[in-house]
Amino acid sequence: MNIKDEKTVKTVFSRGLKDLPAVFEGIFEAADRVCVVTEASAAGKIKKNLERLLGPARKNFFYYSLQGAGNKKTAAELEKLCLFLLRNNFSRKSLIIAAGGGSVTDLAGFAASIYMRGINWISVPTTFLGQIDAGLGGKTGINLGGLKNILGSFHQPALAVCDISLLESLPRKELLSGAGELLKYAFIGGELLRETVTANLKAALRGNKTALFKCVKACAEFKMFTVAKDEKDENGKRELLNFGHTAAHAFETLSKGRLPHGEAVAHGLRFALIVSKETGLLKENDFNKLNSLINGLGLKRLNAACGDFRKFLALISKDKKSRGLANRFVLIRAPGLMETKENISPEILKLALEQTLK
Repeated sequence: MNIKDEKTVKTVFSRGLKDLPAVFEGIFEAADRVCVVTEASAAGKIKKNLERLLGPARKNFFYYSLQGAGNKKTAAELEKLCLFLLRNNFSRKSLIIAAGGGSVTDLAGFAASIYMRGINWISVPTTFLGQIDAGLGGKTGINLGGLKNILGSFHQPALAVCDISLLESLPRKELLSGAGELLKYAFIGGELLRETVTANLKAALRGNKTALFKCVKACAEFKMFTVAKDEKDENGKRELLNFGHTAAHAFETLSKGRLPHGEAVAHGLRFALIVSKETGLLKENDFNKLNSLINGLGLKRLNAACGDFRKFLALISKDKKSRGLANRFVLIRAPGLMETKENISPEILKLALEQTLK
């Protein structure tokens, strides 16, 4: 087990960790009640691994399963969870454990931030995407009006647990869903991080345990280090983590939720690379090298609905990172060298969208 402590957030990297409450007694002893939030689909080996991680049954443990089909990050699901906490007498001394993918950690973390004006929570991401990105960093929230994470808060977990054994039963499709975020770190990080990701990418997507551990640890440490410098996204240092996400969120909405977030990010990365090249920031040689990594993922093409340029423009203007501008993108000059650019011309954006859909 390896523990990384950035500011007040402890991040645990492990494989087969047993009895989390016994390992972190202080956090659990202070809680009068503990609510473990999972998904209805958390079954089989994932369920057994969670049982091992959480240890023997404890009297103050309650279990809540998100039942919503598809998009669980809704105001209705949030209200149901908060009502469950209220009816079971959860107090300001209580604790939430969010064990699942990004939808679970986002929604349960948001509930923890607003229930009785804030209670402690622990993030236990059970997906590759969650362990390298979505389950870390303290951004919590739900969707509104078809737009991603419009309602939310910054609420750091008391503990984040990345246990690789939770990933070992995942099918390749689930691992591939994390590939977009994985490449994002290879693009925005330093040379060592880039080498770690590119050297282990193929093996990690095959489910190799050593490669998974190396990728998770390297990406999660980079994210936590970045977040520690800009916890509430106020001074711009955290903004590089949004590389590829403005277009990705639009693709998710235009596909009506049928496009997994990780795959949307991979397509969003390609869009951002094209815009970076067309605006003169990114040299052709660097573009080809980075774009070839995305090609290597063998992604399916975006569906035709994602090519509706009018709707695409409307969505990126409403993105919460646009700051009231027509558009705002994190772009790239070279690997590890990022730059934000605003109000990019519609002509360049249309060209980038058309090339992304090819």
